[in-house]
Amino acid sequence: MKFFKKIFLLFLFTNLVFGEEDNVEYKIELIVFKYETIESDETFNTNLDISDKNLVYFTDENSLLAQMSHSNFSNMSKFYTNLFKNNFDLNLKNLPKPLYRDNPNLSVLNNLKNNINKESKYVLIDSKSWIQTIPEYDSSKYLAYQSQNNYGFLIKFYKKRFMHIDLKAYLGNLDARNSKINIFIDEEKRIFNDEIHFFDHPYFGVVVAISEV
Repeated sequence: MKFFKKIFLLFLFTNLVFGEEDNVEYKIELIVFKYETIESDETFNTNLDISDKNLVYFTDENSLLAQMSHSNFSNMSKFYTNLFKNNFDLNLKNLPKPLYRDNPNLSVLNNLKNNINKESKYVLIDSKSWIQTIPEYDSSKYLAYQSQNNYGFLIKFYKKRFMHIDLKAYLGNLDARNSKINIFIDEEKRIFNDEIHFFDHPYFGVVVAISEV
């Protein structure tokens, strides 16, 4: 009886939790392109090293992983562990929080995407868009994507007094464990709402836009 009471209360308060400040959602837009002509003789000897932990996988029709159409939640496993161990305290902060949900249409970066397609010196690799919440640093996870088109990224947004972005983007296939990724961007910086950020590499570039919805 106690279990069903908890489930009932969960659904009763679900709509309230999404209204809290900690669950503000942001539209994230991302464009990846490469330069048609490489104007650099730099030798890249460092390989990208990424842990398999704390990853949430972004999937679509072009990803190596099977496509999924659903929201991912940042604290789902912790929520159910507490629930079934009967030490769940009904607190809105303990309810499952959405990490990201599908939203494939560009708005802020759509004109830039079209201009890149028109420019002969750039080659558009891909564009992505989704909606997500931004958790505190200790609860943050990387959103990981590996394309069939030989590129990928891991991107993490978190709050630590201010919002931050941690981006690891690369050319290659990180799922091929014998491969060594040495063409990559690995950058972390503070960000604010309604900003557009450019991450540059001699071989390719990534543009990220963030806006509250």
